[in-house]
Amino acid sequence: MQLIKITPDKVQIKSNNEQLGNMSLNSLMSVEDKDKGVNLISIISAISKNEETEQFDNDGELLETDATSTIDCSIIGSLVNGKFSKSVDVYPTTNVQIKELNKDEFEGMLHGNVGASLLGIGKYANYGNTAYLDANKLFQRHAAILGNTGSGKSVTVTNFLEKIKEYKSSNVILFDVHGEYSDLSFVKKIKIGNNDLSFPIWFLPFKDFYANLLKIKEETAQNQIAILRKAFYSARQSELGEDIPVEYYINDIIEYLEQENNLEVSTGEFYKTGDRAGQAKTVKGDNNGKLTSLITLLKDKLIDKRYAFMFDYQSQSYLYDFVKEILDIKEKNIKVVDFSDVPHDMIPVLIAVIAKLVYNVQLQQDRRDLLPLELICDEAHVYIPSSDLMLGASQKRLLEIFETVAKEGRKFGVSLLLVSQRPSEINKTILSQCANYIVLKLSNDNDKQLIKSLLPDGSKSIIDSVNLFKPGDCLVVGDCADITFKINLDMPSEVPNSFTINTADIWQEEKELNIRDLLNKLMEDK
Repeated sequence: MQLIKITPDKVQIKSNNEQLGNMSLNSLMSVEDKDKGVNLISIISAISKNEETEQFDNDGELLETDATSTIDCSIIGSLVNGKFSKSVDVYPTTNVQIKELNKDEFEGMLHGNVGASLLGIGKYANYGNTAYLDANKLFQRHAAILGNTGSGKSVTVTNFLEKIKEYKSSNVILFDVHGEYSDLSFVKKIKIGNNDLSFPIWFLPFKDFYANLLKIKEETAQNQIAILRKAFYSARQSELGEDIPVEYYINDIIEYLEQENNLEVSTGEFYKTGDRAGQAKTVKGDNNGKLTSLITLLKDKLIDKRYAFMFDYQSQSYLYDFVKEILDIKEKNIKVVDFSDVPHDMIPVLIAVIAKLVYNVQLQQDRRDLLPLELICDEAHVYIPSSDLMLGASQKRLLEIFETVAKEGRKFGVSLLLVSQRPSEINKTILSQCANYIVLKLSNDNDKQLIKSLLPDGSKSIIDSVNLFKPGDCLVVGDCADITFKINLDMPSEVPNSFTINTADIWQEEKELNIRDLLNKLMEDK
């Protein structure tokens, strides 16, 4: 083999067919310059057959020539003292020895397969060696699991959870939008909704109360918000900040508004004659008759069965019970907060409130004796959306807690694991704070381009191969992985309820729809 071209992140090699052997795309190549003590490790990204040209000897006879191919490789690192490093400090000359790495050489160049902090997640493709991640580096900083629907994201998360549960004091909270993980035997299921765990309305900051629950826009209803704020403070009987959860009863707010809506103010004069002689003269108060629509809106929410779990009266002590339910690790150290029964419009709000609550509690720990906390954000694009999507003021407020955790959480032992099928729709500021990316099958070019923009140069070309991955294949890019190379993930012993439906198989069975029961259920939900 002959080195014919080298750039900072690529090498080009010429090989005859015999030398090419069984090499294929994604095979690893060693390019070693012994004189300079340099050994580059690269991955084959393209193989092309060269056009053969006829050659003749001095007598005009046609000479036999070896067919050759050109191999394009992406440099992914180098060997330093026999161990793989993702950096390249010195480049070789053209006087090099080139060969494909075998299984033993591949195993030997990795940093080692022992240590309490190593997490085995599967096997390296082409070689079969166990793929280990450094769990300290994976969980001490933020990470993301990204892939198409059906690519194996839920299975990957479950794979990690099954291994994390073996840690005696791991503390994981998973925000489960669709209820995929609630039935796993080793997790603590915390389901929010009717007939389950209530989420009292006083948990909501005032701005979320009017903007996200009542859908009142601040720019068009300033007067309504002003009187609603007065009712809010009157009901909670506390001067603490609007973001601090202090108990109150929604009926007290309605009662205050009704009084204002019917208020008449004395003029200081009295009727002198007639049926009302001696009675004080009054005029309508400033808000008299102007709050009817707001009162009706509140009452409509109050009788809407979908929101009943928010209007159960709970005393202030419930705050402790709620936080203990979510943060405590004595029963089980992996907690799945299931939002599948929560109205879709309120899911982002509740997740943001819970995240902010547990984060603020985490801040109170002595930093010398922290119990780290991992927040797994399934379907992250739903509640951590990109600012490119023309977000309203209320949506931007919901992002603030995750931006804070992304920027400052590591100092307080709080890290994020984002899980999404649409990385291009996740907030870029937060996604860029991730130090590790587990990339499964991705077909969308926008998603792949976004990931490439976050990665070092040597890893960018590898991302192009993920559109051909099968479910359960991934690349791990970041400081938790020894090498960025295709991994066949382990299947967990339990499979999440990820709602993959075999449509054709079901259609071949005898089925019947009970429309009456379905319609009755719909009406009950409403």
